[in-house]
Amino acid sequence: MAGMRKTWRIAEFRALLASYVINRAGDVVGALALAIVVLGATGSAIATAALFLGTQFVPGIVGPFLVARIGGIPPGRILPACYLVEACLFLVLAAVARHTTPALVIALAFADGTLAFAARSVTRATTASTLIPQDLMPEGKAAFNVALAAATFAGPVMGGALLAVVGPTPALAADGVSFLMAALLILCTPGLRAPAANSVDSAGTTRGRQLRATFGYVAGNASLRALVFGEGIAFIFFYLVVPVTVIYATRSLHAGPAGYAAILACWGAGAVIGSTVHVRVARRVGHTAVLISTAAVGIAYLGTGLAPTLAVACVCSVLGGVGNGTQWASVETAVHQLVDEHFRLRVSALLESMAALAPGVGIVVGGALTALFSPRAAYLAAGAGLIALIAVAALTRAFVTDLRRDAAPGFGGA
Repeated sequence: MAGMRKTWRIAEFRALLASYVINRAGDVVGALALAIVVLGATGSAIATAALFLGTQFVPGIVGPFLVARIGGIPPGRILPACYLVEACLFLVLAAVARHTTPALVIALAFADGTLAFAARSVTRATTASTLIPQDLMPEGKAAFNVALAAATFAGPVMGGALLAVVGPTPALAADGVSFLMAALLILCTPGLRAPAANSVDSAGTTRGRQLRATFGYVAGNASLRALVFGEGIAFIFFYLVVPVTVIYATRSLHAGPAGYAAILACWGAGAVIGSTVHVRVARRVGHTAVLISTAAVGIAYLGTGLAPTLAVACVCSVLGGVGNGTQWASVETAVHQLVDEHFRLRVSALLESMAALAPGVGIVVGGALTALFSPRAAYLAAGAGLIALIAVAALTRAFVTDLRRDAAPGFGGA
């Protein structure tokens, strides 16, 4: 825990972490409010699906181009700019959402989603650039992981309370105010105003060429390639079960809405446990945490697919939540330990893009498996896919040997 305390002494880290938590919690509040607005205006599941595509999937395609465009701007300037524009977008949405077409709401939400993609990429890359020289990357990412778990929990609670008490319009306005708070935190941190260390001189280079260079850089490093593209594949399997959990609980287990809530609650409890454990073992376990956490989710999915009762499914959900609570932070820590400083922001954007695009694929495949077979089939396919993925990773010398050779000295030591 001494390393964790050291991270809090770094003003830049404190500002990045606090602004990120505010941003993520506000995102959840805004997403809930927008979903209520669009569904209420259209009564259409297709419209709400279009909202999901506009705020999550499409930004994963266009976001890397925006990140390539802004890469040379100091984080202390670009992050407040992103947050201020997002604040304006949500304040506009609060004013017009009830009186305009769903198409305009989705278009404004897409603009916000793209800016949020860029802000997350810049925040994560800048955090790594701040922590690595201090040899505090594992502890810092563990702190981010705990904060993200807290934001993921607090966001739905705040959003649900606001929607129940005052409705979607004030909730959207509150989200706009949260972005103003995040912008103020960054503006009050002078250390973030220096030129971005992870930028490159790309004058005369098209954004497409920059992205191709990034793909080539990742593809040319076996361990980095395994981490980045392996995580993209893992995300597909992670999200296979998202659209089917409610069907699984109500039809396969005959547990009703209460059973569905119990499964989600157990997963959330596991995620909190996993985040807490990761804080204590991040440096000792090192890159092995990627395999362990992914295996935990895979085993949990297999167990859930075979579970005869709700109690067994809940136990499996706790295990899956523990793995989920450590997996992303473990991957991101390993990636940033391997990447060169000049490519840090672009690789961060590539990883963020994988996290945005792959869930859409997983949700579609999971829904198809459920329609063709059963919810249990989706869980079993997801679990088997994850186990196969980590088996390949564990047996690939590029993943094991190269990670040890390329990692920074002192990282992941016993």
